[in-house]
Formats: sequence, structure tokens, C-alpha cells
Amino acid sequence: MSDTCKVVFEALNAPLTVQQAKQLLQTKFKLSDATVAKFLQGDEAFSATTLEKATKQQKLFASVGIQVKLVQPQTLAATSTAPDSGQKERDLKIINALDYITTSLIRLEEKVDELAQNQQAKLPDLNDDLEPEHHAEPLEFEEDLDAPIKKQSNKLFILIGGGILVLLVALLLVSLMYPDLLKI
Repeated sequence: MSDTCKVVFEALNAPLTVQQAKQLLQTKFKLSDATVAKFLQGDEAFSATTLEKATKQQKLFASVGIQVKLVQPQTLAATSTAPDSGQKERDLKIINALDYITTSLIRLEEKVDELAQNQQAKLPDLNDDLEPEHHAEPLEFEEDLDAPIKKQSNKLFILIGGGILVLLVALLLVSLMYPDLLKI
């Protein structure tokens, strides 16, 4: 067996009834009703565990009169119910979709390769860009950078600033002379 196993219900010992087994599992092992029902039907009620733990669980179940078998998760999946026709149809559709995607990706890859080859033929070699061009023209600016910066008239700015200052002073004087007038 592999490293992991699952404990699956096999049978009850002769003096033990299904009802007694349910009560034992619920009281002694503290399992829920749904887990007990699932276990007694032979379904996967417990997750996979190591072989050592699974054998301990097998001995514990045997001590209360319940026979269990150890099953590898792959074997359990293979022996479970066979897929119905609806499942087969879904599987077929998935396979067809994957086939379509694969062929589309192959076509795209071929197209990218073709475009890459065309681009290499059109573009010059990258090594050519590393050498400076000898016939390049020197940069010339239209404006002289050494010329002094002309200061523009700030009369409008001064006029607006002065007006705001006068209004603030007037507001301050009104608030000092008539404190009841400007209560907030």
C-alpha cells in the first residue's frame, strides 16, 4: 500500500446490529449522524491518513465489532460508481474544448514566430544603434539660454493682493468695533 490510506466500512460482527453500531459511533467516537450514515453505507466518511494511523483506526473499529478495510485513495476513486452517460458527455466536451484550445495555441505560436521573423528582416541590427551617427546634426535652440529672463509686470497680482488685504483689515476692524454683529 502507499503512504496514505482511507478507512472504509466493510461489515459488522455478528452480535452487533446497525442501530447499535450507530449508537457506538455517535457516543464512543463522537461522530455526527451524517458522518455515521455515510460511513455505514461504505462511502468516504474520513479523510486519507497515513498507513500507521489507518491501521490503528482499523484496530479501534475492530475492538467495537466493526470491520473496516484500508483502501488507497486512488483505488477508492477507481472502484467508486462508474461515470454515467452525462458525465461521459461532459468529459468528451472538455476533451474537445482542450483540443480546440491546443490547436489554437499552436496556430498562434506559428503566427508569432512568423511575425518575429518578419520583424527581424525589417528592423536593423541592434549593434548598429550602439555606434553614434557621424552625420547627426548638432542641436540648436531657437531661444538663447544665456539671455536674461524678462520680468513681467506684477501690477495685477499686487492689486488683487492689496484688495484682499484691505478687505481683511476692514473685516477685522468691524469685528473689533461691533463684536455682536459678527457672532458665529
